[in-house]
Amino acid sequence: MPGSRRIIAVESSGRRVQGRTFLYVLPCAHEDHAKLGIATDPMTRMQAFSTRYFEFFDLDAGWLLEAEAETGKEARDWETGLKRQLRPHAAPAPLLVPDRAGGRTEWLRGALPALAQWREARVAQGFVAHAPLRDWVRTRLQARQERWSHEVQALVGHFGPPEEWPAAAGCVPLARLRDLLDAHAVLDVALADAVPAELRTWHRRNSSVPW
Repeated sequence: MPGSRRIIAVESSGRRVQGRTFLYVLPCAHEDHAKLGIATDPMTRMQAFSTRYFEFFDLDAGWLLEAEAETGKEARDWETGLKRQLRPHAAPAPLLVPDRAGGRTEWLRGALPALAQWREARVAQGFVAHAPLRDWVRTRLQARQERWSHEVQALVGHFGPPEEWPAAAGCVPLARLRDLLDAHAVLDVALADAVPAELRTWHRRNSSVPW
């Protein structure tokens, strides 16, 4: 690979490349604590740690690095090498992260400068970094709107029209939808025109972010 520098803010297609693996660094908001790992779908991985990942993590400080080998070995080698290098920075997982999310041995404290330096070296070799992570997430949210619109239809089939829905608090599927819509609001991602006014009204009543 040539030594061209490639840090890009927005993924060009907004779609996961089949077989592509990413190394991710997810710093927690308001503290020097970060999750290091690899994933073929970083968006789903973030949501496993918190459905309100857009508040839990500092998306302006987070980043992804694309591995070129589709086998995932390259990304695994990166992760293994970094875990060894940064062993003195190992830290327990935050209490708010559910056990089912896994990866509890891959949290670091005080390692962000070293991780950024390591990333810059890979970028200098020609690897693609997505930084800040906020831009990549916005693109992913836009690309996934059609998919979750089908999930909304399933909720309508179960609960009836949105104006008849109960409060999101205490109802897991509705709370998940509220968090998804809150992510759009916080990250300034416009909702598709197909999103009905009744759903937008329900969201305003149940949103956990200021309007």
